[in-house]
Amino acid sequence: MTSRIRLFDHFMQPIQGADFSNLPTTTRGWVLNGYGSCDIAIGYDPSHPQSEQIAQERYWQIGNLIHIEHIPTIDANGNMNGQIPNWTGIILLQRDWDRGILHVKAYSAEAILAMRAMPYLSVKGTPRTIFSQILQYAHAKARNIIIQPGQLDDTTLTFSDNLRTNAYDHIKKLINDAQMDWSITGSINDKGTLDLFANLYSRKGIETSQSLNNNNTELSGTLLSEQGTISNQIFGYSQAQTPGSRYAKEIINQDSINDYGPLQLNQVFMGRQDPTSVQNATQSRADNRSRPVKMIKRNVLDLRNIFDFLDTGNIVIVKDTSVGFHPNGGYGFESKFRIISMDYNDLSNKVPLNLEFESDVEIPFTANSQNVLPGDILWDSGGRILWDDGSIILWDN
Repeated sequence: MTSRIRLFDHFMQPIQGADFSNLPTTTRGWVLNGYGSCDIAIGYDPSHPQSEQIAQERYWQIGNLIHIEHIPTIDANGNMNGQIPNWTGIILLQRDWDRGILHVKAYSAEAILAMRAMPYLSVKGTPRTIFSQILQYAHAKARNIIIQPGQLDDTTLTFSDNLRTNAYDHIKKLINDAQMDWSITGSINDKGTLDLFANLYSRKGIETSQSLNNNNTELSGTLLSEQGTISNQIFGYSQAQTPGSRYAKEIINQDSINDYGPLQLNQVFMGRQDPTSVQNATQSRADNRSRPVKMIKRNVLDLRNIFDFLDTGNIVIVKDTSVGFHPNGGYGFESKFRIISMDYNDLSNKVPLNLEFESDVEIPFTANSQNVLPGDILWDSGGRILWDDGSIILWDN
């Protein structure tokens, strides 16, 4: 299914004639707390002038902005299927030419902030305060593309930073240490111009309760991958010129140490120069790196409204009885997974997902004053069994 593509110049103004719904393929991706890319293939005839074709330089100029809207399919009964999120970005290099085909590359709007240099200043405050200051500095020397404040959540934690590189780098550092999420979203206003909004979330996405199974997905790659470098004893240090001015903080994740033993890490937090910032950043590292990261991949099919539930940060449910260590001594899982990245190709009309484990699915159970021991079978239908493993209730086949 094709998508609707609208192009804007580097002042966010619509380009006349640049509204297309007839390009055969527009492959694009979304990345949680990062930027995705988009590849567009445009046919042309070199024997005809640009003005007669879609492959015009004024359309696909480097620095132009692009807004892509997914057009939902219609099922056999005339009902509209689900719709994936809009994609907004900026056209950059690489640009490739084959005989009769122009290949254009774009990156989602977060990439704009990678090209916004920061002044050599120090900032301090809650995440929203620092995020807003970085956004203001990003516009100080580049006023052509204005990114407005969108949803701006906050915490009571405070951080400091020495701005040195670009807005994107410092936002990434902030959200990693604050354990928050961010994005830039785009929309077209009533005047037809493009609006961009920078968002800072306590946590991006919603818990959808949508189940991904063999009826609405296809398997992709390894069934389950356990990744990461575990660190459960973090020695955090501030950035300092001398040992006497350096702050240090040790954070231990005791549950992880009980399971794996001490796995230590020395971490200097660049830009963090006060005890509170070091404490908060070290705690974040201990929380985020104390367990293996479980990752799976699924290709979601265009059935009914399932595309409506797909966005980075959203939580879905996946069950697989063949891989992973189950607490009852067998294998398999039924768990909540978070969408870390997703892609879409108009030709395949499928959405490949990269999913990260969040938690096991808990099933409420009332034992009616019955004493249940770990390992007991609580219910057996002949096809599915409800087990009690002593901590949570899990389904198992």
